Amino acid sequence: MVIKTYGFKLFGKTIPFYGILFVVGFAIAIAISIPKKRKYKISGVDMTVSAVFAAIGGVVGAKLLAVITAIPTIIEFTRTQGRFPFAEILQGGFVFYGGLIGGALGLFIYCKAFKQPFAQLADVYAPGTALGHSFGRVGCLFSGCCFGRETTGPFYVIYETAADTGTPLGVKLLPTQLIEVMYLIVIFAVCEALFWKTEKSGNTAITYALSYAAARFILEFFRADAARGGFGGMSTSQYISFFIFLICYAVILLRVLRKYGVLKEREPKPRKPKKQKEENA
Repeated sequence: MVIKTYGFKLFGKTIPFYGILFVVGFAIAIAISIPKKRKYKISGVDMTVSAVFAAIGGVVGAKLLAVITAIPTIIEFTRTQGRFPFAEILQGGFVFYGGLIGGALGLFIYCKAFKQPFAQLADVYAPGTALGHSFGRVGCLFSGCCFGRETTGPFYVIYETAADTGTPLGVKLLPTQLIEVMYLIVIFAVCEALFWKTEKSGNTAITYALSYAAARFILEFFRADAARGGFGGMSTSQYISFFIFLICYAVILLRVLRKYGVLKEREPKPRKPKKQKEENA
């Protein structure tokens, strides 16, 4: 596969495919999530407002993690150019894991503030998140970011131009973006089927997080872009994948222990009866 452009011309300006596919992916994720509200009898208002909270948290988290992974570059730019790169940061890309964590945190804040079940809403959004993410990765393919190592095999992509200035041009690269698209579609299909079959809330969200973390950890070994950051021989995304895997494993272990009676569910504290005011004689 040879990619000759990362966008199309409109009124003399290049419109990147990445931005369009990001919006399409987000719209599809919401569209897939909406019908699921009937399983848990979630109101339309709760779906709408929770989606706004998750979206805001996702955008902030994705940009924040992008800035964190680019700290060495920012320091070097500030040193050589004599100014802080505000404009460059705003125009720069996003990191998915930051968006996932930020979105989950935004959803959690909403659920706590308005007393909604976090596990149920997380289940509702999990399958759509996987499918929407796959569209974003297609955008990465066209943009030239998140590229893989050089390869001599038959499965490759060659960039003649790329939006990402760090993308090698004219070289056969492993299309790790397409590999991720394929397993995201598989994760979506599994989570979609599981959502309608399982009765235990949280199972779908855990399955999504566990599956993606495991697959992403392995895929990172085949990526060659330095923008994602890392230390100690592992990328930032691998460390995050590892911690997500541990958290999911801990949740599953707690559920198994409670199921077999090793741990008991906490009983809700009984409410104290309100004191009735004594009537004046």
